[in-house]
Amino acid sequence: MKLRDSRKEIKIYLNSKDEFEKVPLYKVLVDKFLKMDITGCTIIKSNSGYGSNLKLKFSDDLLSTLLQKESTVILTVIESEKRIEEIIKVLDEFIGDGIVTIKDVEFIRYTKTKITPEDIRLAEGA
Repeated sequence: MKLRDSRKEIKIYLNSKDEFEKVPLYKVLVDKFLKMDITGCTIIKSNSGYGSNLKLKFSDDLLSTLLQKESTVILTVIESEKRIEEIIKVLDEFIGDGIVTIKDVEFIRYTKTKITPEDIRLAEGA
C-alpha cells in the first residue's frame, strides 16, 4: 500500500551540550514528542560544522568522541501543520538557543501491511 500526502517538516538544531534539568535537551524533547504521540522523530548528530559563532566543531574522531566535544543535534519531524504548531509551543518552553526550520513537504509512505489506524491518522492529516 502507498499513502501520499502533504505535510510540514520541522528541523530543530540544538547544541549537543544543551541541557534541561541536567538531561540532554534533545532527549527531553524526544520524550515530550513521544508523550504527545508525534508520529516519528529522527535524531541526527553531526560530526562537524559551525554556527553563528563561526567556530568550527569536529567530533569525527575517537578522541573527540571520548572528550564529548560539542556538536549539533538535529531533530526532524514530519507532521500535519496542527501538530507542528503543538511542537512549536513545546519548543517555546524548552529552547534557549537553537534554530528551527519549517517547510512544506510531500511524502510517500509505503507499507506491506493492511491499513492501520496510524495509516488512517496520517491520511486524514491528524
